Amino acid sequence: MDKIKKGLNIIGLTNLEAEVYLKLIKLKQAKVSKLAQITKVTRTQLYPLLEKLVEKGLIEKVDKKVVLYKVINHVELISLIDKWKKDQMAILKEFENELKKIKKK
Repeated sequence: MDKIKKGLNIIGLTNLEAEVYLKLIKLKQAKVSKLAQITKVTRTQLYPLLEKLVEKGLIEKVDKKVVLYKVINHVELISLIDKWKKDQMAILKEFENELKKIKKK
C-alpha cells in the first residue's frame, strides 16, 4: 500500500487524501460517517476532501437516499494516470523550451 500511496502523492494527492482514498478502496463505497469513523477524520474535514477527490475524478458521489462515495474502477484510474502523465510531459516540454529560449538570450 505504501507504493500506491506514494503514487497517489505523485499524481497530486495529499497524504490525507491518499489515506481516505485507500480506505474507500477497501470499503468499495461508504457514507461520510463511516469514513469518518474509519479514518479518524472529522466529517467537516471529509466533505471538502471528498469533493476534491470527486473533482480529480478518483471517486464518485452516488446519490441515493443517503449520499455514498465510491472509487472509480481501476481501468478508469489507469486512464486518468495516463492522461496525467501526458499532461505533465507536455508541461515539462514547454518548460524545457522556455529555458532554452532564456539560455539563447
